[in-house]
Amino acid sequence: MDDYSLRGYNWEKWEKESEEKRDISPKKIPSEDMMLKKNGGDEKMSDNMIETFVDSMINSSKLLFRCVNKLLGGNTHDFRELFEKISFKNKSDEYPKLIDFKKSDNFNLYLFRVPVGICLKDFEDRLDQISFFLGEDSGNVRIERRGYNIELKVIKSIPKGDYDPLTMKRKDFKIPLGYDLYTGKIIYWNLIASSNAHCYIAGSSGGGKSIALRLILCHLINSKSKRDIELSIINTKRVDLKEFVKCKHTKNYMTGTENIEEFLEEELDEMERRYKLLEKYDCDDLTEYRQLIGKIPYRLIVVEEISSYKGNKKYQRAMELLASQGRGAGMLLLLVTQLPSHEIMPNTIKCNINTTIGLKTKDSIRSEIIAGPDSGLESLKGDGHSKLFDNKHDGTEYQGLYISKNTMKEIINNNLKQNKRAAVDGTTTTLGDNKLPG
Repeated sequence: MDDYSLRGYNWEKWEKESEEKRDISPKKIPSEDMMLKKNGGDEKMSDNMIETFVDSMINSSKLLFRCVNKLLGGNTHDFRELFEKISFKNKSDEYPKLIDFKKSDNFNLYLFRVPVGICLKDFEDRLDQISFFLGEDSGNVRIERRGYNIELKVIKSIPKGDYDPLTMKRKDFKIPLGYDLYTGKIIYWNLIASSNAHCYIAGSSGGGKSIALRLILCHLINSKSKRDIELSIINTKRVDLKEFVKCKHTKNYMTGTENIEEFLEEELDEMERRYKLLEKYDCDDLTEYRQLIGKIPYRLIVVEEISSYKGNKKYQRAMELLASQGRGAGMLLLLVTQLPSHEIMPNTIKCNINTTIGLKTKDSIRSEIIAGPDSGLESLKGDGHSKLFDNKHDGTEYQGLYISKNTMKEIINNNLKQNKRAAVDGTTTTLGDNKLPG
């Protein structure tokens, strides 16, 4: 190419194109806006890292707290988190608050303070969710009212034991019923405490009524002489109590349902004779008479299945008198039934019975008939799993002691009547007066 032809060439364009091809053009200097945007991103990334670190520390602290709490036997469940997730709150967005936790060998107990607007039924409606959260079968979880609070009880194990005639023998009239599922200690029912006067045992078939009755009777004849306790037994079903007819403590005994009116009439006559004695010696009740004058025995009147006498007005009238007046004369009722409905046990009888031993029922309706609202007998497992309601126990849950037929026979064989004359003579002596008034 000659000098003439090069003269008309656009050298600036050529230089620029050459620089672009060789990529030797100066790098662009970032603007202020770009720098701020970049720094803002770095700051955001830093904030995210700090937030993640803090969250990790909080979660680690929670985990550590739960582990330490578990080792110390404390509560490891965050109920607030559960209640928030299932929206368990009142209209003011207030949640139930865990205020106490107790642990025993048999129970875990959670006590909640509940805000206004939340009641027992609200907890019951969420039983499945709460049970799943605790990792427990709903059948092992109890929800009960405790004043203005709600108690959540989780059964961990049920202690079981047999009645031992040697080690469980007592000098007083306290009867060992079974093991308290919270304390693990034996629970006692004081037969002669005035505030415990009369008792009925109730629950569905298979709950353990017959064993509970057998336990009470066997303990009494094992621990007390016939000068302290005597029995009047109405063996309606003819089977469970037949061995007791041979026992020296048994004053009166009948089977079936015939002649029940005459049987109870004799009990009323005995009550009247005793009250005349109390009047004669200026004693308020049999307990005072026994302390000051002589040992008239307490008499336990046992009716093995009271539903057999439904509609019998003479029977009901006699039972009303014994229930309302028998306590002072030391004549105490022990009644057994599946369901003490109004037709079977009218309120005139029921309101004078101060002790209830409740066993498993089919539903809450039957539980309420036996032991009142929220008594929870439908949640029991059967086979002796029971609740005691008396002057010291408001539904204390326990596992009843088991007593076999062989143990029962052994106790009765150690307390047999010698002969008819001896039994009659023994009874008159225990009355403390060979010539009773009337």
